[in-house]
Amino acid sequence: MSGLEGTIVVDLTQYAAGPAASRLLGEMGATVIKVEPFTGDEQRTQGMAWGMNYKSEFDDVAYDCGSFNKEWTAIDCKSAEGHEVMLKLLSKADIFVTSLRDGALKRLGLDYETLHEQFPRLVWAQNRGYGEFGPMKDAKGFDATSFAARAGVVSSIPQANEHYEPGNSPIAFGDWNTGCALTAGILGAYAGALKTGQGDKVTSSLYHTGTWGMTCALIAEQQGCKHPKDRMEAKCPTNNSYVSADGIWFLMCFGNYNKYCQLVFDTIEMDPMYYTDPAYNTLEALAENGKYTEVDAAIHQACKKFPFAELERRFRENDIPFEKIQTVADVLQDEEAFANDQLRRVKYEKQGPTSEFTEGDEYIVTTPPFRLASIGDPVLRRSRPIGYDTRRILKDVAGYTDAEVDALSAAGAVLEYDGDPLPASVLEPSYGPNSKRN
Repeated sequence: MSGLEGTIVVDLTQYAAGPAASRLLGEMGATVIKVEPFTGDEQRTQGMAWGMNYKSEFDDVAYDCGSFNKEWTAIDCKSAEGHEVMLKLLSKADIFVTSLRDGALKRLGLDYETLHEQFPRLVWAQNRGYGEFGPMKDAKGFDATSFAARAGVVSSIPQANEHYEPGNSPIAFGDWNTGCALTAGILGAYAGALKTGQGDKVTSSLYHTGTWGMTCALIAEQQGCKHPKDRMEAKCPTNNSYVSADGIWFLMCFGNYNKYCQLVFDTIEMDPMYYTDPAYNTLEALAENGKYTEVDAAIHQACKKFPFAELERRFRENDIPFEKIQTVADVLQDEEAFANDQLRRVKYEKQGPTSEFTEGDEYIVTTPPFRLASIGDPVLRRSRPIGYDTRRILKDVAGYTDAEVDALSAAGAVLEYDGDPLPASVLEPSYGPNSKRN
């Protein structure tokens, strides 16, 4: 067995952060049972909010991003019969992941205290907008508000000059990161449960993930480094953005200025004064005398003497860490990302005009930012309609008979998919270059 094979996860999440965590568990080999209300996860409606223009009954790439590698059931957890079904699934589960708020969980009898008493070995995990304590503990929180706005992310990115205006962060940017944080906590709790037989409570919040990501800014602000910043006032000039003669912006990242400033300055043919004069060749001196602005300006002018291709050649030859500041369109054509299966082309039915980034009926999707050698590149299995696997899950996992599933369905406790057969493309797995094929 590899990774989390044999582990059962019950997923009662919505939108992106919680589903991202359970997706990651699924792509490490766990069996993830997605429980939806009969109306479906609200994320099924969010593609347009992302800026998408097309989807079909079976093809919704925006929803798939948090929903690969799951099995699909729909349960009315508010009904007595549905609640009983949920408990039977949880009795077989190793991990329960939810994004419902505390009040809803208590009303459903799915809060940590209740479930821990019934199922002591179960790992209980919750994605939240805000933490468990404080005035916002019961508030609704989303990526844009709890992570991007409240944690200071979007206010820190624009340049601090006369053109300053906060923008919007990429949609769900905090969700995908919070999903990783929640997954880390789940794995720690699960390791403990395997050793002790006792489950644990795991929480992660969008706001906390935001402040964790802002660690350097929050620490430096306390010593006078104000945010947002002006790039022409960068206190470490070799860790800053610059522009080439042909107008291409890039970022250089040498935080150890004292060690590497001579290499950088020689590479772009700057005056040797900047690494021989004690007033310029250490960060300590620059912090004391304020001459970092002079060095910023000097590097800026030096870089503008060269076209980007020449800067790239010089920097690569001298092993200077830098990158062109890519657009989203650039990333979608970056062969480095495809070579490492960070991005993958997945077959979908045709929806609107063919993208300039793909051939035929494909979308480029992202994959988890880690790999287990025993699993390789994860095999991606697309989302299914609401209730698609209900009967099989209830029989194979919860132990119900066909007659009992019939009765539950008739009583409105569970919902079974009864629509058209799924197209072959929906059922076809997607493999990466290093996927393990059984």
